[in-house]
Amino acid sequence: MRRPESLSDSQRDQLDRILDACPDLASARDLAHEFSRIARERRGQDLIHWMTRALDEGPQPVQGFAAFLQNDWDAVVNGLTLPWSSGAVEGQVTRIKLIKRRSYGRASFGLLRTLVLAQPP
Repeated sequence: MRRPESLSDSQRDQLDRILDACPDLASARDLAHEFSRIARERRGQDLIHWMTRALDEGPQPVQGFAAFLQNDWDAVVNGLTLPWSSGAVEGQVTRIKLIKRRSYGRASFGLLRTLVLAQPP
């Protein structure tokens, strides 16, 4: 899944032999690279083209992934287009859950509050 330009010559040759032997793998790799570019460059508007290609040409696992994305289409397109992210909030939730799990059964709410506030993010 690394970018093709980051591969050494021997790695590129080995990859070419593998992809020649398995056309489904070559198709999956191309679709995965295209999806990665769409996500990295925040081009959610290009997802419809990728979706059509994935459903028509992709191997079964890629088709399943594409079909799953259709379940919440607006959220997927917005996630691949808009600059906002809930990553910081999710990180804090994970941190608090970890503190809670560590002190499960031994800490009162007051102690839990102190632990959460004492450990900066």
